[in-house]
Amino acid sequence: MYFKDFDKWNEVKKRVHHEERKVNIRSGEIRWVSFGVNVGSEIDGKGVSFTRPALILHVIGSHLALIVPMSTKVKDIAGYVPFIWKDATTALCIHQVRIVSTKRVLSRRGRVSQNKLKAIKKEVSKFFSF
Repeated sequence: MYFKDFDKWNEVKKRVHHEERKVNIRSGEIRWVSFGVNVGSEIDGKGVSFTRPALILHVIGSHLALIVPMSTKVKDIAGYVPFIWKDATTALCIHQVRIVSTKRVLSRRGRVSQNKLKAIKKEVSKFFSF
């Protein structure tokens, strides 16, 4: 059973909040993001730093980014889009799209082509069409 360690995340969150670093991000990059521990079924980060990879969909000003978390679990349900990255099939969790502070955005892991980014944005738009 997975245990949500909110107390440990709170310590990491304080450190992340107070770090002074300049992050230069671009749409289409895959970055490690400090997701933390979240409530209910909201996607969490993993490991001691509570991180997971995410695709940067859009950069908003110099302090925010719209991101799509990634998962190694590929499920055949709405909200999971299979995605090949580093020769492995992963999933883009478009049902977990969110805006985060660039303070949460960490090291760069790769980049997708503009064509692939355009196709992903189309999938996100289709998923959220009301």
